[in-house]
Amino acid sequence: MTSIVFASGKGGVGKSTISLNLSIVLASAGKKVTAVDADIAMANLGLLLGIERAPITLHNVLKGEHDIMDAVYEGPANLRYVPSGLSLEITETNEERMIEAIKKLETQNDFVIIDCPPGLGADALAAMKSAAEMIIVITPEPASLADALKVKSIAEKSGVKIRGVVLNMILGDRTEIKAEDLETVMGAPVLAKMPEDIEVRRAAALQVPVVIRTPNSPFAKSVRALASRLTGQPVEVEKTKAGFFQGIIDFFNNLFKPKAPPTQIPMQKK
Repeated sequence: MTSIVFASGKGGVGKSTISLNLSIVLASAGKKVTAVDADIAMANLGLLLGIERAPITLHNVLKGEHDIMDAVYEGPANLRYVPSGLSLEITETNEERMIEAIKKLETQNDFVIIDCPPGLGADALAAMKSAAEMIIVITPEPASLADALKVKSIAEKSGVKIRGVVLNMILGDRTEIKAEDLETVMGAPVLAKMPEDIEVRRAAALQVPVVIRTPNSPFAKSVRALASRLTGQPVEVEKTKAGFFQGIIDFFNNLFKPKAPPTQIPMQKK
């Protein structure tokens, strides 16, 4: 049982895409996983899943209006997720409530994957402090690395363990920062190297996670490699299980029916 926050110093590095697809792979491998969209200002996980609106979100939890278990919904491949609201209303982050919510989710999951807002604002700091571990997502360019170093410094001062780094959007160009150099500068292992993959953009446009839409794409394979690194065992989707794929198909087919609230998970509130 652990919580891992995916953080970055700047936006646009693919943090939400990685955290969502990793969560789906872990869930499909039989792990109990809840993905949390902690970006309360610019919610992304719901959009990537094709979910426009949920009746109860992390906003309501941070306001003290609901328990975190009221904001847990069914996702594809047995994934559970906690969305943030898409309202233009900005909710002031309550750090204590965020920490309490994540700790409660930890009691009922093998992994709680938290999509952190970029930067070092109050909402980002609350998400970082709520997690037991952090993975920093970096693109192979100096600006991303400089911002990542700031995030690492703040996280360490807050007592958050740095699990490692994910190097994303790799083109293989000789001007890019190399993984071995990144490990030296960051003082943390590179857990995965994710290629720039057109299938990621296509999947986002269709609102179907790339590990589901194109499971054999280079990016999807890299996500499975990251899942294997985190679990310490090979992680592969069982392609022979028709029920698994049928459940995913049913999930996304339902998105094109008249809009209805997503299905909440009845969970014991400890």
